[in-house]
Amino acid sequence: MSSTYFDWRRVLDSPRVYSSVMAALGADSGMQRFVREVLRVQPGQRILDLGCGPGRLYPHLPPTEYCGLDANAAYLARARALYPKARFEQQDISTGCPNFDLGEFDLIVAVGLVHHLPDAAAKRALAFCHERLRIGGRLITLDCVIDEGQNLLSRLLVSGDRGRFVRRGEEYLDLARAYFPGANLTIRHDLLRVPYSHAIVECEKR
Repeated sequence: MSSTYFDWRRVLDSPRVYSSVMAALGADSGMQRFVREVLRVQPGQRILDLGCGPGRLYPHLPPTEYCGLDANAAYLARARALYPKARFEQQDISTGCPNFDLGEFDLIVAVGLVHHLPDAAAKRALAFCHERLRIGGRLITLDCVIDEGQNLLSRLLVSGDRGRFVRRGEEYLDLARAYFPGANLTIRHDLLRVPYSHAIVECEKR
């Protein structure tokens, strides 16, 4: 007897569904706080958005020289339709983007990226970030996290994430410190409308 397994997470491959779910979870207001409190973007900076998806970060930024990278063509099509003035490129970040060459950036942001990558691919992505940052430039990553301080509902929601490599905070930090020895970690439980836990890793190229 054959059976069909339905993975509800696959519906999030649709950029419209993904954006609607994020809005329902309160992710837009969370993104605003993330930009204001953590990214602290200055007008005119060069910003690289890794794993940009349908462009969720872009409307929360001041005027900048922005480029978003993602491997998902459908997400990028949605981003280009919504934000025609921004630059979006299809790149597989897990490869380290060997053919990408747009110079150095003031800030690289990776929201919801690292927990989709195994260690080897994450290291390639981090090496790429180190190479593409100017001296004094920053890399900020934000990912769902397994944390002792999260409640049961948060743990259940995080365990249901599409990413197959959700880590503990110190594991994200250890990956980053291989390239950014001064990286630091913050755990946030307040960026969504529902109980959820995020690890924010902040790095600076020195």
